[in-house]
Amino acid sequence: MTTTKPSLALYLHIPFCTAKCGYCDFNSYEGLGHIVADYTPALIRELELWAPAARSFQVSTVFFGGGTPSLTSLEDLEAITNAVRANYDIAPDAEWTLEANPSELLQPHLEGMRQLGINRLSIGIQSLHDDELKLLDRLHDSARALEAIESARNAGFDNMNLDFIFGLINQPIERWQETLERAIALRPEHLSCYALTVEPGTALYYQVAKGLLPEPDPDIVADQYEWTRDRLAQAGYEHYEISNWALPDHACKHNLVYWHADPYIGFGAGAHSFFAGQRFANVDAPNRYVEAVNATYEERQSTGRAAMQQVKNGESPDEVTMRADAMILGLRLMEGVSAPEFRDRFGISIEDAYGPAVQRHVGYGLLEWVGDRLRLTTRGQLLSNSVFVDILPDYELADTEA
Repeated sequence: MTTTKPSLALYLHIPFCTAKCGYCDFNSYEGLGHIVADYTPALIRELELWAPAARSFQVSTVFFGGGTPSLTSLEDLEAITNAVRANYDIAPDAEWTLEANPSELLQPHLEGMRQLGINRLSIGIQSLHDDELKLLDRLHDSARALEAIESARNAGFDNMNLDFIFGLINQPIERWQETLERAIALRPEHLSCYALTVEPGTALYYQVAKGLLPEPDPDIVADQYEWTRDRLAQAGYEHYEISNWALPDHACKHNLVYWHADPYIGFGAGAHSFFAGQRFANVDAPNRYVEAVNATYEERQSTGRAAMQQVKNGESPDEVTMRADAMILGLRLMEGVSAPEFRDRFGISIEDAYGPAVQRHVGYGLLEWVGDRLRLTTRGQLLSNSVFVDILPDYELADTEA
């Protein structure tokens, strides 16, 4: 039986880590294991709090992100997955993804996760050279990474993403090529390959700022990206988003929700949502998140209604912002943005909304029309931020520069 309900994605944030990696700027924390006992019940309560608002939707994807979701005990993971199924209409073919680090992926845990219905793993490998893993503050070595992948296969995972980072400091292209060749030989269904970015506030940022480490060389990064794109195409992987490649029919359904600007609800500390025309985010600190959810839940139980106290901010983006978001997110995809779909959605053509910017970047060789779709060129994929900045509304540019 098919459903006519609109689709919805759920994101569940597990913010705990054994150790914080030096390059990471995600909302994640080490040394907070004592909060886990309160965090899981709060996460389940938040799932229950949002369920009435999502009653008219069917959930197509569930994504456990972090942090390190693979640290979650099987008992807690079972309680969370049961709560999702009890409170939401889950599509029979829903994609259930869990992000994982190799150090936690032992055979019994993997088998338990698979039995709970997790059908896709996203493993943060990052490199297959031990010295590079040390530079990135990763807790595993290359041998452990390979063992984890084999264990996942043995546990029945037949849909796996491997995360890698290129453009590492002082990394010659040959070393990245060796890592990717070894990754291709493993034949994962999906590969995410990201250029190292030195994010403000991270340990890596301060090392670079103090001159202890050099910045990544942009020319080497560009060469590595172009080689990656060509090599993965030869290996049969479809390049469907700037940093993502997949074997046929294995693109990440959850991430496509973001890039298509479709609705999703985020649960957990610091999780973001786009739902009912609103963009909002939860408080970042796990202890404050737990307190806020519990206060909301208790008030809802006693009065029948309560504001979501865990939500720290929200906005109703105007039409101009929504158009810009759709363009920028859509251009991240290799298929680009459909002109007819854009007009149907916003009542204005791409040319009328962004004519000068589009013409300028077509002239620069960064954008191209292919039929009725506008997309980045291969050169534009390297310089995508130059295009995106030109599409942002003036007031967003002002906010960014402040």
